[in-house]
Amino acid sequence: MTTVTTGHAGPQRAGAVLDVPAYAGRRPVMSSRPAALTGTTGETVARVGAAGRLVQFQMAQEAAAVARRLRATDDDAWFALLRRAADTLTARVADGTAQPWLTALSAASGLPPRRAARGIETVAADLARMDEILAAQSPDGTVAAYRTGGHHPRWSWRPAGRSVLVKVADNFPTINIEWLQALAARRPVLLSTSRHDPFTPVLLTEALYEAGLPEHAVSVVHGDAPALRRLADQVLWPGEDVPADLPPGKAKTYHFGRSRAVVGAGAADDAWPRLARAAFAGCGRLCTNVSSVIALGDARQAADRLAEEFATRPVLPLDDPAATVPAFPDRARRDALATRIEREIAAGAVDVTEAVTGVPLRVEVDGAAFLRPTVLLVDPGSPLFGTELPFPFTAVAHVPRSKAVAACAGSLIVSVLGDAAGLLGALAEEPGVDKVFGAEEYDRGYHPCDPHEGYLADFLFRKKAVIPGAAG
Repeated sequence: MTTVTTGHAGPQRAGAVLDVPAYAGRRPVMSSRPAALTGTTGETVARVGAAGRLVQFQMAQEAAAVARRLRATDDDAWFALLRRAADTLTARVADGTAQPWLTALSAASGLPPRRAARGIETVAADLARMDEILAAQSPDGTVAAYRTGGHHPRWSWRPAGRSVLVKVADNFPTINIEWLQALAARRPVLLSTSRHDPFTPVLLTEALYEAGLPEHAVSVVHGDAPALRRLADQVLWPGEDVPADLPPGKAKTYHFGRSRAVVGAGAADDAWPRLARAAFAGCGRLCTNVSSVIALGDARQAADRLAEEFATRPVLPLDDPAATVPAFPDRARRDALATRIEREIAAGAVDVTEAVTGVPLRVEVDGAAFLRPTVLLVDPGSPLFGTELPFPFTAVAHVPRSKAVAACAGSLIVSVLGDAAGLLGALAEEPGVDKVFGAEEYDRGYHPCDPHEGYLADFLFRKKAVIPGAAG
């Protein structure tokens, strides 16, 4: 049974079990039997509301109906609304109002609460500059094109759908930038939250509606939403395992990285701390983390230098202000990943971080399960080379220059250091490489104005022949 209530989730007592509703537009929805969400040590941290199929059907209908209203909103008013929402969320993090939610997010996802708070602040900062982000993706460099279709004599840039379902990944709060871009582009959004972070989408949704977002521009369902997948015109899906019931062309995948660095001779001494920071960004759970290093020279020397930097970021209790290493909400998943790494070590890989720190791979702190940040020296044929794991992990291998470009195929980002700079052109031509960063920008990571697996606007909109051209 589904219960639809009014108002918003409101402030919650620190230490209390949170009620996290679904949202049918601005209306919170709590089922009579909410699901219990447990934390990294097995405690219940939240009761999560469910929206049944009938409610989901209504969400989809209302979303499609509000699409034209969003496109009719004046640009200045629209982006001012988004900035107000960003300011509200930033203030709630700063004044402690959001603290119970951050505490629950940390307990459920394994993220240190201070890092989770920074992630939400980053999302808010990006929301406040959505006009800049969307202008970078527009065919004419303006945000007006999202309303008008542009003014080309032979084509008009029009929405490819009236609504989009976004399945949100649970790696780090900044991943919410994906659906916020879709909303900022005037597309009604149907959110399907992740298992371990229903909190960030709710905080954002509440702030948006309080800022004046039109009713039904965003709706939120927790967990899987097969009915919404069928009813939405388009789908944004994290990872590569797209549900079989999605027809070709309806879905765009996002959030899988396998980012690499190619390190040649002459790399500056500060390259290693900078690469380590890139590996630890977002607690090692981002698609932009350096998951593999291709050493054109001595791979052991490169692995040693990187491991020394990893060693300065040990496993700490999550509430330690210096904590950067995430816990695993699912201990069985931690153990399965550890087994994969241990199998590679048994086959000849070298756990360089263990040699540097003496700390074992599996770590327990305050009842929570961790994997120690790991630099693994491997053969380039290792199944862990080029693999993205959900904690600070980097595989290092020697690859000759003649094979370096091929070894980067399938990368979101390739960072180029030292005398590897001569490979920039060839890497840019490699179809399996999305971004190439060199010179002093090699650790650029994610910037919302850069193409990221292409521009999202190229999926949400398409050019249609409209002759004579007509705006509106």
